[in-house]
Amino acid sequence: MEKTKKPKNAKFAAFIKKNLYLILMIVCVIAIATMVAVTYATKQHSTDSTVDANANLPTDESSGKNEPSEPTEPTGPSEPVESAEIVFCLPAKGEIVGVFSNDTLVYNATLNQWSTHEAYDVAAEVGTDVKCVYDGTVKSITTSVLRGTEVVVEHKDGLTSVYSLLDSDVGVTVDQKVKKGDTLGKIAESGTFERHKGPHLHLELYNAAGDKIDPVQYFESSDK
Repeated sequence: MEKTKKPKNAKFAAFIKKNLYLILMIVCVIAIATMVAVTYATKQHSTDSTVDANANLPTDESSGKNEPSEPTEPTGPSEPVESAEIVFCLPAKGEIVGVFSNDTLVYNATLNQWSTHEAYDVAAEVGTDVKCVYDGTVKSITTSVLRGTEVVVEHKDGLTSVYSLLDSDVGVTVDQKVKKGDTLGKIAESGTFERHKGPHLHLELYNAAGDKIDPVQYFESSDK
């Protein structure tokens, strides 16, 4: 006779029935271990939270307790430090024979042409002192047929003043520090591009961008 094969499910049921006690023991041990681990983790988290909450509290040494620090008033942004206002002195005493004009053509009788006049001209006798309008450094001293002897001074904020039609015997040297009101040179009959005006100072002023601007805007109100 052929032997009847037991189904696999029957074998598994028989194994469970035979080892039921052992299986129950293993399940109980796992459950207990899980409960212990969860309980420990919960207590540890609670302890860490308490420590973090009190970590930044200053200690009151007299009472031995942690006291919260008093809130401080928020500080606003610091005020910007403004540089001192630039005010020029008059470069020479005399008659104004030319004003700044960059949008209107002016007739130049010497050159027989119309052009803009982006400078400030002061006529005076030969030998009249020419003053530095503001503190700065002498950057160049040149002489040419058209502009005579010319002194260039650099100031703060990118300003540069140019003094043309001076006598060749100037009283400063290149790289010399000069102060407002210091004598740079003297008016002379030098240069040819504005000879029709007679002896005079031709003063130009440049900003940091290299554009010519009106020097008068920096003069004292009483000198404008």
